[in-house]
Amino acid sequence: MKRNLALRAVATAAATALLAGAFSVGALNSAQAATKTTVTLLSAGDITSLNPSTKGSNTTYNNLAASLTGFGFTYYNNNAELVMNTKFGSMKILKKAPKDFQLQYTVASGQTWSDGTKIDGVDLLLTHVISSSKFSKAAGLGDVADATKKPAFDSLGYGGAYDDNVVGEPKLSNGNMTLTVKYGKPLPDWELLAPGPSPVHALSLMADGKTSLQSASANAAAKAKFLKDFTSKNSANLTKMGKIWTSGYLVSKVDKDTNPLLLISNGGFIISKYVNKDSMTLVRNAKYSSGPAMSTKNPIKTVVIKVINENTAQVQALRNGDIDILYNTNPTGNDKIVLAGMTNVATQIKVGGSYSIFHLRTDTAFGFDDPYTGPFAGNSQRAKDLRRAFLLALPRVQMIDTLIKPVKADATPLDSQFTFQGTPAYNTITKSSGVDIYTKGTQAERTAQALALVKKYYPTASDTVAPVKISFLHADTPLRNALGKLVKAEALKAGFDVIETIPADMFADDTNSKSKFDVIMHGFSLNSVSQSAASDTYKTDGGNNAWGWSDSTLDSILASLESEILTPAQVTAKRLAADKIIMANAWGLALYAGPVITAYNKDLKNIKPAPVGNNITWNYFEWSY
Repeated sequence: MKRNLALRAVATAAATALLAGAFSVGALNSAQAATKTTVTLLSAGDITSLNPSTKGSNTTYNNLAASLTGFGFTYYNNNAELVMNTKFGSMKILKKAPKDFQLQYTVASGQTWSDGTKIDGVDLLLTHVISSSKFSKAAGLGDVADATKKPAFDSLGYGGAYDDNVVGEPKLSNGNMTLTVKYGKPLPDWELLAPGPSPVHALSLMADGKTSLQSASANAAAKAKFLKDFTSKNSANLTKMGKIWTSGYLVSKVDKDTNPLLLISNGGFIISKYVNKDSMTLVRNAKYSSGPAMSTKNPIKTVVIKVINENTAQVQALRNGDIDILYNTNPTGNDKIVLAGMTNVATQIKVGGSYSIFHLRTDTAFGFDDPYTGPFAGNSQRAKDLRRAFLLALPRVQMIDTLIKPVKADATPLDSQFTFQGTPAYNTITKSSGVDIYTKGTQAERTAQALALVKKYYPTASDTVAPVKISFLHADTPLRNALGKLVKAEALKAGFDVIETIPADMFADDTNSKSKFDVIMHGFSLNSVSQSAASDTYKTDGGNNAWGWSDSTLDSILASLESEILTPAQVTAKRLAADKIIMANAWGLALYAGPVITAYNKDLKNIKPAPVGNNITWNYFEWSY
């Protein structure tokens, strides 16, 4: 997973195809549905970037837009099954030797980007640029480990299984339609390492100052230039492209003045308009052929993403027909009641691939340089005691009974960082991980234990005197605000003065990575089902480690999960060992597996929310009225 407080898990070799969209909203009734061609989706937060693979831009909201404008080798369906997208291409193991594991990817012929440029294996090479720290260093694009200077491509892709195991540079063949990648050993979940396509010709053109779509010959020349720059590691040219890739796709609007090179797509839609904090409009990509064919019966021609931050307004918008699909990972009991009364709306409530969690800062986030000196800093006994005290004082049972059970009656606290309730692995892990310190006894007893720990270092602390000031960050939603109030009240009894920070945009300026915050409450959403789940959150250099955690033994365990082919029993054993270390360090505590409400216009067909990946948009090609 990556730092995305509503969160996505960045695939270690993910290059995101870059976007494009138009706007049309109106209340609908059943009589109109047969001719309606627009679907309006809800986004609970602002869209800030057309490239969610950069640090600070990988949010649920940015990924929602990206999911409609890009297609690669695989996608997840509503059964959490990884589907091979043969429309885009194929992949296979070319060689499987102990020290020579080669994967081969072939792009299907006949595909073009939305500007008509041929899609081929060259478009897969950007994955290596943004996922290989060795390449970044060798090409003069920056040392990813140097916190004082960001690399030219400020990517989330560094530090995963691809980065740790790739050998040399990928090789093109078959008229540049096939790409072969070599690794130092056979890897688990190898299908998830598939490179994503990006319109590299557009990146090259923008780095050369172009601000309009170009001719076919100019596009071909730009792609050839990118390949030459990649092969020769041309630092100057690649650095220019890195600047565009990192910051050029940040947007507050899309209009007639927007560089159309930013909007090139190989998905079913391209962006035509974006009004900041209001709506993004996407229209059909006439050249789309990279994924399953779009529905031909009452087809969807336009998708609008409507930004509505507040739950009550979201539900009201669905009632009024201002949106057609509501997908909410932070629902309240009141949302459930109101939606149940809507006769024109279908509602599903399920546990998705998201979960809520508390994370405590211990040091400066990897890749940042603002020092953290708060009460939880470091790994001294004092720091661990104070972190443990705070976690002991979290009223998890009260939080779930009060605010989550009204949505899903059988909700219980989540006690592992690596798997959900209902599996044999969960029972094995939670029985021995050390999490029982946070589950034994009553909350009053746990809070008393917390206060005793605090008093070791702050003798004046009491259940009414709180000398330890804690800066607590969470999103501005009714659910998070209500949960936050319960935390603040109970922590006070343990000597913690919790000061809530509730930003309008939790993702602005990579807020969650800033060292001024001691505690963050947020959600993670799984982007894949893999052996290495959550490893990039807890590794020292993990793309999702925004809290400065570092433990060499844990790094070794997580690297093994990322890069060794293990039996299910071995996976469970390693996850147990990892959870023990996280518990011993008191880095954080899971809260609950998130119930998700999906509600939509009953006239809209084939809405099938998925627990992982592109949760609501994975099958947009099937949608129709």
